[in-house]
Amino acid sequence: MKGKIKYFFVFVLILFVFLSVFPLLNISKPLYADSNSDVNAFVTRFYQQCLDRQPDAEGLSGWVSALLNHSITGAAVANGFINSQEFASKNLSNDAYLLVMYKAFFDRGPDPQGYIDWMGQLNSGSSRQYVLEGFVNSVEFADLCSKFGIERGSINGSSSGSVASASSAASTGGMVPIFAFHSVMPGSGYEYEISTGQLNELCSLLKQRGYQTISFQDLFASVNGGKALPPKPVILTSDDGYQSVYQYAFPILQSYGFRMTLFLSTDYIGTSEGARRTNSFDAGYPARAMLVWPEVTAMASAGYEIQSHGTNHDRFGSMSFDQALTQLQSSKAIIQGFSGGVCNVAAWPFNSFSPASVSALTAASYGAGVAYSGGSLNTTAINWGAMPRIPVQASTSIGSLSGYLP
Repeated sequence: MKGKIKYFFVFVLILFVFLSVFPLLNISKPLYADSNSDVNAFVTRFYQQCLDRQPDAEGLSGWVSALLNHSITGAAVANGFINSQEFASKNLSNDAYLLVMYKAFFDRGPDPQGYIDWMGQLNSGSSRQYVLEGFVNSVEFADLCSKFGIERGSINGSSSGSVASASSAASTGGMVPIFAFHSVMPGSGYEYEISTGQLNELCSLLKQRGYQTISFQDLFASVNGGKALPPKPVILTSDDGYQSVYQYAFPILQSYGFRMTLFLSTDYIGTSEGARRTNSFDAGYPARAMLVWPEVTAMASAGYEIQSHGTNHDRFGSMSFDQALTQLQSSKAIIQGFSGGVCNVAAWPFNSFSPASVSALTAASYGAGVAYSGGSLNTTAINWGAMPRIPVQASTSIGSLSGYLP
């Protein structure tokens, strides 16, 4: 009996020592916490600090779900909020922008020297994306993420903090027209289908005015890295993935020495002639054949950029964050697998998008989304979630298009 009592007291003593010492070990939470409340609090901070409001239920649920299932990191969340349309619309001064960055990323006000250094870089021409990378990749942000059980991740941008200057598109004052069309046939059959004559007119006009086609990758390199654009840059785009683009638009553009960006709805792109599909998503319009991958890769080999238009041409504005993320990730994987190029831009089908779908862009590692309206792009104030384009349709006159070309 005495032996049992002795062991009991030894056990109690060991337990007491363990409970006393354990808190002193300061063992941190594991990365990718499974605690919904911690992740919820992490995301809510960004709504409050960056957008000055409480989170909407759908947006919060989407971010929290993506963090809990380990598909994104803290860096993706931060990038999504800072590059969101809602944050950009606040039009903050450099001073106000830095105050938000310190509070959101470091949970404190700015220290004097750090503030002076960042303000100096912004005022000397460094981009806000460059500043964002510095805050996201810092040890202090890693510590904040760890506090909530989140892996920090990183943003890997250009080595330069310079923004594209007006001289990178000197003749257009920093404006880049992005033209958008769909099917191209010898004779137009409906409003969203232009004729080969219209495309020839547009290309001839661009050539006469001295415009040179660029890709979205060229644009990104200019804005983020300071790469010079031609004096008169233009981007030509086609949505959906019609076979007529390969049959008729491709040779026309080649004759002018122009390139183009194709936005494909990947479910409609067949692997062979026998698997060729039609535009069943265009209810009420004439049936048109869609591209097959050998035709797509032929254009990619000629320098054409292949980007995403989702998988099934559904409206992203009606999707949840998870649904949008799945479509963007799936289409990216398919396009990159077939084309061998980078897929990091999405065109919104039906010009339909929402804050949830724009947030999913960042989570799926896209650099931008593009709209089907809005006029020419101003490279000094880019809305990365919905970059503007100029629609070209059957009823569009060449005179109206020339108005976008200085």
